[in-house]
Amino acid sequence: MPSDKLSLPNALLFIHITLTKDPDGAYSQLIRLQEMSMVSEQNFVTGQDKPELILESGRHPSQRFSLLRSISRCSSGSGSSSRHSFSLRFGLPTGFGVMETAPVEPYTSGSEPPPRPPTEVPLCRLASLNKPEIPALLLGSIAAGVLGVMLPILGILLSGAIKSFFEPADELRKDTDFWALMYLFLAIACLLAHPLRSYFFAVAGCKLIKRIRSMCFEKVIYMEVSWFDEPGHSSGAIGARLSADSASVRSVVGDALGLHVQNIATLFAGVIIAFEANWQLALIVLVLVPLLVLNGYAHMKFLKGFSADSKKMYEEASQVANDAVGSIRTVASFCAEEKVMELYQKKCGGPSKKGIKQGLIGGVAFGISFFLLYAVYACSFYAGARLVEAGKTTFQEVFRVFFALSMAATGLSQSGILAPEASRAKSAIASVYAILDRKSKIDSSDESGTTIENVKGDIEFQHITFKYPARPDVQIFRDLCLAIPSGKMVALVGESGSGKSTVISLLQRFYDPDTGHITLDGVEIQKLQLKWLRQQMGLVSQEPVLFNDTVRVNIAYGKEGNATEAEVLAAAELANAHQFISSLKQGYDTIVGERGIQLSGGQKQRVAIARAMVKAPKILLLDEATSALDAESERVIQDALERVMVGRTTVVIAHRLSTIRDADLIAVVKNGVIAEKGKHETLVHVKDGIYASLVALQTSVSS
Repeated sequence: MPSDKLSLPNALLFIHITLTKDPDGAYSQLIRLQEMSMVSEQNFVTGQDKPELILESGRHPSQRFSLLRSISRCSSGSGSSSRHSFSLRFGLPTGFGVMETAPVEPYTSGSEPPPRPPTEVPLCRLASLNKPEIPALLLGSIAAGVLGVMLPILGILLSGAIKSFFEPADELRKDTDFWALMYLFLAIACLLAHPLRSYFFAVAGCKLIKRIRSMCFEKVIYMEVSWFDEPGHSSGAIGARLSADSASVRSVVGDALGLHVQNIATLFAGVIIAFEANWQLALIVLVLVPLLVLNGYAHMKFLKGFSADSKKMYEEASQVANDAVGSIRTVASFCAEEKVMELYQKKCGGPSKKGIKQGLIGGVAFGISFFLLYAVYACSFYAGARLVEAGKTTFQEVFRVFFALSMAATGLSQSGILAPEASRAKSAIASVYAILDRKSKIDSSDESGTTIENVKGDIEFQHITFKYPARPDVQIFRDLCLAIPSGKMVALVGESGSGKSTVISLLQRFYDPDTGHITLDGVEIQKLQLKWLRQQMGLVSQEPVLFNDTVRVNIAYGKEGNATEAEVLAAAELANAHQFISSLKQGYDTIVGERGIQLSGGQKQRVAIARAMVKAPKILLLDEATSALDAESERVIQDALERVMVGRTTVVIAHRLSTIRDADLIAVVKNGVIAEKGKHETLVHVKDGIYASLVALQTSVSS
């Protein structure tokens, strides 16, 4: 078709198809370079290289992306539907464009089985965590027992006081004075026992919460990195479990436990008093009590399912809120406040509906409970009247049995009210122990393993194959072999998703390879003490994460917070950071804000370099440390890096090839293996070489 009869979008398509027929042509390579630049930032956010989507069409996916991006721009004036009509006309999926293409989900229905619900945990295991508070629990139980006995005793006082009103005048005065004095003693006992019960159980409950939160957090931070790749272990979900689940456990050990002890004492005292007064009437009433117990059990079983579902839904809502607050600048930048609110309300809608159902079922259960309670009262009075009529008991004994057992029934009904709390507590205990019982596959708290007295820094990757546990269907490394000599600078280059950052993750043992070995000075790193191994390495990432504390604390963090003032200053000087830190209003005591938001990109990077250098690492890991900076900041950072690399084994992942020209060895990663390696001067002259092609592309783009 002649080009002069083509519309502008069709002409662009015609030209594009013509130029991309040669995959090694300059146009095709420029598109690949652009795609690398676009995706590199996303890869760092996830902390791992994501493989690119490969389409079996003979063209790189970036070619289609770039094509549609061009058409979208050219068609913008023709209405919003023009891009979709273009896609349909040329057999492309509707909406297939750069901005609207959803990221590939690491979890698919076939790759990961659904998570199993936490198994129920016997309460004896929870009690073992409360061993240090046994004295407080015993004292609280004594106080609760005293309170429990008071209700049946109140039945005795009531029956005696009612009988005294039918006595002659002289005995009436004497008896009422006695019963009034008994009521006063009962009031004083309650005044003392209630605060003691609440205090001792509160002490035991609060200390248990603190202990559980500490133990869970310790477990979480020592988990292997792949554990955090699972959807159920996001920061929001873990935060909700640490706060909400630990607090729910208190209902088992705190006030609820005190109330249970009190109710048990009430039940036993009531039964004893009732049988002492009249065993026949007491036996008739007790036959009906299992109805109350059965109703309470059914109520608790109903609410248990609702509690587990609501807990999971609230964790999802917590994750949405956590993401929105943590990325509030991004949310505001894209005017996504309403979208985030809509999503949060949607996540909260599920628990709300469950809560309404729970309230309805709870209300029906409580109604049935009180119906049965009053039915028991009716039977008691009816049976008591027949026994009095037959002369087998007296008026006072009937009231004593009735009041003693009614008070005991009141205690049982209070236990029923605690059913929702007990149900939530059981789910929380199972969730807590799901964390506590899991053993980390790569545990840095494990002090087993050897150490090397004088580390040289010789690193070797021997026939490494690897797939991320969260994405078992994607092969990252197939047979990767690489030797990194001591004290040398080795640069890794390659397309985005080729596995460059994965090399650093494996070296730090964030993950272990599926097959093959990684050695440090000839010793497999799996045999080395993990904490010691990581202390030998200093990592500087593309987007460093700083904590919401002072500059001094962030730098000292590199040495577990134990760096001296002199070490902090020396590290800052080495990283070209001392001058700008001193110029800040509060100097080294300046709060950097959440994720270092108060500092510029270059300033954060220099603080991160200082943090890495404060522990004087033997091995330096630079993961695209300057790719996100402007030219001036890059020059300052590059100067700092050149100073700190002296005498250290350095592994550099570079996007800008101009920064690694002086590397002792450049390794090109492609298709899961080292495709090329050598010095810059050698590789750049390799005909049709991958590295030479990348250098030519970047040179063309720069010019």
